[in-house]
Amino acid sequence: MGSSHCSLGYRLMILGLFAIAYWILYVIPNFFPSQAAVELPLLWIDQWVPFLPWTFLIYTSDYFVFAIAILVLSHREEFHSFARLMFGILLICGAFFYGYPTIYPRPAYPEHSVWFVNSVMQFVASADTPRNCFPSMHVALTAGASWALRVKGRSTFLLFIIWSLAVFASTLSTKQHYFLDIVGGLLVTATVVALETRFSARWGRISP
Repeated sequence: MGSSHCSLGYRLMILGLFAIAYWILYVIPNFFPSQAAVELPLLWIDQWVPFLPWTFLIYTSDYFVFAIAILVLSHREEFHSFARLMFGILLICGAFFYGYPTIYPRPAYPEHSVWFVNSVMQFVASADTPRNCFPSMHVALTAGASWALRVKGRSTFLLFIIWSLAVFASTLSTKQHYFLDIVGGLLVTATVVALETRFSARWGRISP
């Protein structure tokens, strides 16, 4: 493979490093908080959006957005740009999770008649506590991965924008996040994108 491309093995190695950082910056404060978490205000939109169990399928589809980005961003600079975005988002969100932990008044999830929906819903309930709400890293990472995929063309970028919007909405309909978390997640992504864009432009790398 040419020097302008990253091998799949290299991309998976970076993913492994990200997983370690994710464990330190998200999982540990999620299950072993260093201080008491605070609740944010429930806005009218938080209360207006109903609980929709089937949207857990949309909520967890962010993993596929992330996986697609890793698989298709094989050009070295494209992948490195994506990696910088992901690690930058993780670092900023992790700082909030340790320094300003928040918690959502998440209701107990009822049993669902559709086995697959119920399995996904119960997986989220057991694998993720209602802490680490603000800013929503779920939103931030999805937005960051979709932004990185803009290099694959306008139609592809539009598809991932629509997909991302559905994921954002699902954070409310699954009662995993406040609306303020979405705003915070998007602000984190916008900040990291601005910094990464300036870095790329300064060093003659990919343009927005």
